[in-house]
This record gives sequence, structure tokens and C-alpha cells, in this order.
Amino acid sequence: MTDNKNRSLNPGMISESIPSPTNKFVIICVLVLAFILLSMYFHLDRHEGIGYSHFAYIPIIFAGFWWGRKAIYVAIILGMDVLGFSIFSNSASPLWADSIRVLSFLIVAFVIGELSNELLKTHRALREREDRVRKTNSSLREFAKLRKAFLHIAIHDMKSPVSATTMLLHSLQTLLDSSLTDEQEYLINRMHSRLDEATSFLHDFQLFAQLEDPSQIRKQATEINLNDLISDVVNVNQDIAHNKNQKLTCDLEENLSTAGGVERLIREVISNLVTNAIKYTPENGNIIVRSITMGDCVVSVEVEDDGIGISEKDQKKLFKEFVRIKDNNVAGQKVGGIGLGLSIVKRIINMHGGKAYVISEPGKGSTFGILLHSCPGDNGPLIRPALRVSEESVPVKGYIPE
Repeated sequence: MTDNKNRSLNPGMISESIPSPTNKFVIICVLVLAFILLSMYFHLDRHEGIGYSHFAYIPIIFAGFWWGRKAIYVAIILGMDVLGFSIFSNSASPLWADSIRVLSFLIVAFVIGELSNELLKTHRALREREDRVRKTNSSLREFAKLRKAFLHIAIHDMKSPVSATTMLLHSLQTLLDSSLTDEQEYLINRMHSRLDEATSFLHDFQLFAQLEDPSQIRKQATEINLNDLISDVVNVNQDIAHNKNQKLTCDLEENLSTAGGVERLIREVISNLVTNAIKYTPENGNIIVRSITMGDCVVSVEVEDDGIGISEKDQKKLFKEFVRIKDNNVAGQKVGGIGLGLSIVKRIINMHGGKAYVISEPGKGSTFGILLHSCPGDNGPLIRPALRVSEESVPVKGYIPE
């Protein structure tokens, strides 16, 4: 059934309904003979050629569409038929009038033939392009499968040695303990830091690979209490903020509508925005995570900091994959990372039919936000990517990635 359905939708199948060249020739010959016999009726019985000339365009048009420029032969045969009866019979039409009719036959045959040739060329070109597109799509599907397989294999093969190295380093540090010199302890801490970066990279890379198949992820959607989720993420990151003497607080709207989505992914988004704010905010800074109702069926989560801020030019690069802005020094130290976090945020939010945005100025801090649909009142799916959140829902002017 599927094959038949696909065949019926294939534009190339139109040409299969057109008769073969041999059948076309036979049909046109039959039409020409029939119209020559018809001309005998008009010229010998009715003694006029006007009515016949109107009917004679039928085989000419058929021949034009099927034979192209060869339709001129049909026009010549029928024209000779008209002129022959005009000369050798008692036709009421004068010879000059029949000559004009024959000329009109030839003109119509020429025009229809040229149009038919152009249509045939266009049809062939479209078929060739259709074949190329089909081959390209097939290649892209194969490439996507290879890409997905590569990501999973690479992540699996990298996670094991990183985890093993981390455990061995902890064991070595425990064994040596008090015998470590200050320089040795510094080097081991540097190793821990690098391994933490590798672990974070693998985590992002794994999530990035999972987002390759959004259709499966959307099936995991549930109703999400954003206020509870924000509180949990803030509590988890309090120790990190405390180490930098930062004040990490919540400003949650009461009776906030529940949102529809995949909870672990929305948690990942909020965690990403909070940890970024901690990274890019100097010591003794302030970070506020708030929930807001933006309008009908739209809720927002914002993370505001008083960190280094971002220029308008750099804001356009933020949500791209593997992009890091150059001016990211905090208190004279460059912030680490590979530039996947915000691209993952954008992918997840777009998958939910929402939008991400940033409002920032250099030296004046940043506000990163996400807009999500609140749960629909009907019994439909919780995630509806086709129903996009309008940009008008953003409260102030900010950059919204495509």
C-alpha cells in the first residue's frame, strides 16, 4: 500500500499516463484519416470549409503536444486537404480564404510545437533535478546515521578513560596525601580541573547527540512546575556561587502556570544559564533567577547577573555551536568552555516551540531568558513545536536567535 501511495504522489508518474511514441503515431494517423473523411462531408456535402477548419485544429493540437515540431506535418496534410477541395470542388469558400485557414493551421502547429518542446525540456530538467534531490536526500540520511553513530561511539570511548583517570588521580592523591609538596598538590588540582572540563564537555556532547532525534524526546513530555525546578537548580548551585562570594537568589511568581516539556531538558537549560551566570559574574556579584508570566499561555524563566556583559555584535554569535566570544575575561582570568552550552539551550527551547533570548550591555551584566508555552487546556500534545512563541512576548528589546 505504501509503495502504491508513493507512486501516486510522484510527479514523474504523470509522463507514464502519456501514450508511447508508437501509440501516439497510430492515434495521430487515425485522427488525420478521420478528419480527411470529415472534410469530404464538409466540402462535398455542405460545400463549405469554415466548419471543418474549426474541427481540424483538434488533431493539430494533439500532434503539437505529443510530437512537438512534427505537428507541422499534420498541419501540412490537413492544409493540402483543404486547398485540394477548394481547387477541385465547388466549395463556397474562395481560394484566398482557404489559404488563410491553411496558414493559420501552420501557425498553430508551430506555436503548439514550440510550447510542447519547451514543456518537455522543463519536464526533463525537473525530473533530473528531482533525481538529484532524491540522491542528495538519501546521502544526507546516510550521513546523518553515520554522524549519529560516530557521536555515540566517540562519547562512549572517551567517557571510560576520563572516568578511569579521575578515579586513579583521586586514589593517587589519597595515597600520597601529606607527603605531597605544594607544587605537586597544585599540579594535581590542575589535573582535576582539566578532567572536570573534559567531563563537562562529554556531558554537553552527549546531550548534543541525544538532540539529534527530537521526535523521540518529545514523547517524554510532562507537565513541569517551573518554580520547583528553578528552586532545585538554584539550591544545587549555591555552593559554587558561595565559593565566589556571589549572591544567588530566586524571584518566583506565585501561581505560575505549569509548562509542557521534557523536565530533564528544561532542567539542563536552567542549569546551563545559572552556571554561565556564575562563571561570567565576578566575586561578590548578584545573580537572580526569576519566573514570569509573559502573556496568554506564555511563561518565562530569566537569569539576570551583574557580570561582564556582552556586546551586541557578540550576542549574535552566542547561540552558535562551538563559538566562544573573545572578550570573556572575568577578574583577569579567561573563562573555560567549548561553546556548546547555549547552542544546546537554543536547540532544546526550539524543540519545545519556545524561544531563547539575551539582553545585555558590556559592563552592565546580562539577562538570559527562555519563553515556553504553558500547558494547553485540551488533551493534545504537551509540546507543539509548530506553535511558535511570538517574539512580541519578549518584554524588552533583546537578541533572539533564529
